[in-house]
Amino acid sequence: MNGRIETYPRLDVFSESSEILLDGNRLIFSSEEKVVYLVNKPIGYLSAMSDDRGRKTLSDLVSDRIKERVFHVGRLDQDSCGLILMTNDGDLSNLVSHPASEIEKTYVVGIKGKLTDRDLEAVKGGLTLGDGFKTSPAKIRLVRSDGDFSKYAITIHEGHKREIREIFRVLNKSVSSLVRVSIGPLSISLVPSPGDIKRLSRKEIALLENGAHRKAPKKAQRKNNFGS
Repeated sequence: MNGRIETYPRLDVFSESSEILLDGNRLIFSSEEKVVYLVNKPIGYLSAMSDDRGRKTLSDLVSDRIKERVFHVGRLDQDSCGLILMTNDGDLSNLVSHPASEIEKTYVVGIKGKLTDRDLEAVKGGLTLGDGFKTSPAKIRLVRSDGDFSKYAITIHEGHKREIREIFRVLNKSVSSLVRVSIGPLSISLVPSPGDIKRLSRKEIALLENGAHRKAPKKAQRKNNFGS
């Protein structure tokens, strides 16, 4: 390395400023451009990159359409659909996922029946789920009601496991459909059909980051140094 034989196996190396030869051949290092994709996950796909039971995963959905090696940020249940972020940027993933960032996610939820005014106030004030988790106050409104079927838009900023379904379970309502329609400023209109994928522009990424920077702790903040 840089003209000398290096025998220490844990030496930190900066490939940009070092000449490294192995058996006389110079090693070339390439850094992968950091990217963020917005994906409209269809029903039936796991929020995972592999599955030992042979079920369809996000990897199956994007393998021939995204050339970078990406991972998903957060998750959606197999029987839920809508927006999910995929990236190769760990800093951005941590920022978006960090509870203190309080990035709002909106879901459209279909249920049988209709919520009462008391139910709506309970969601808006925060309620205790079956596992003891106390939700933060949420936004909720009726989208439409057709006979014995209703749809509600509910906005939360937490990522508790199956939180939306568990909220409705506490209200004795079974969820028949669940679609994540926004993540922060990013709307499902960017990828309107199940299976659609969009690589986010620098401006779109900045909007997402700036929404988190206002509330995230300093250790979770990052500079906007994306190359996309």
